[in-house]
Amino acid sequence: MNFAVQHFSLYLLVLLRMAGFIGTSPVVSARVWPIPVKVGLAAFLALVVAPSVTGPAPDVSTQTGMFVVAALQETLTGMLLGWIVAVGFSALNLAGQVFDLQIGFASAILFDPQQAEAEGLTATLLSALFTLYFLGLNGLDGLLLVLMGSYRQVGLGEFHLHTNTWQVLGSLLDLVMQVSIEITAPLLAALVLTNVTLAFLSRAVPQMNVFVVGLPAQLLVGLVVFALAMPSVVYLFGKLFAMVFTQMTGVLQWLGG
Repeated sequence: MNFAVQHFSLYLLVLLRMAGFIGTSPVVSARVWPIPVKVGLAAFLALVVAPSVTGPAPDVSTQTGMFVVAALQETLTGMLLGWIVAVGFSALNLAGQVFDLQIGFASAILFDPQQAEAEGLTATLLSALFTLYFLGLNGLDGLLLVLMGSYRQVGLGEFHLHTNTWQVLGSLLDLVMQVSIEITAPLLAALVLTNVTLAFLSRAVPQMNVFVVGLPAQLLVGLVVFALAMPSVVYLFGKLFAMVFTQMTGVLQWLGG
């Protein structure tokens, strides 16, 4: 506390980076965490990190303009790191929505109070499973360690975007789409084969009502394939887990370079 009082400007800048990350990361920004808890976590992390941060910090009272610029840079750094984690989690949401649309669950939309948005059944299930997987492997501790160690690559006031910003962000989104496709590929393939089979049956047996038989058949095949594909989904969870930390480290090196 004495350090925070004596170096208030430095502490405030560190606090802004911590708060930017906590406010955008999907794990710690969930609505189930009360706002005082989030603020307290950011303040505690800033107290731990601030004494080890080197570099000049503009004084908030005498160098107000420079301090505002540095504050924006620190906030954007934290928000960018949190956004990377959010993009990683969105891969499961995208995969679940595509699967729900094909299997017939698109009409059963649930409201997610944590994210304050509507999600499908499969998207909610995949997000919950990956969150448990993430926490079980101490992913939350890893996120906080990466955040606390981010000053080794991006010091105070060193945030700057390069000319290839859109290329870097596009490659990150490309990786997310790849993971989403890998998760949904066997499920969609099974549903396509089911639709093809039903099409042949409708031609062979015109008396059969495809619309009545097709929906239960798609639902049954989709759930069975989803259950059989769970081991591969867990493997992709590990791939997504590693991708989140790899991209965070890569973006920090990119920002610091």
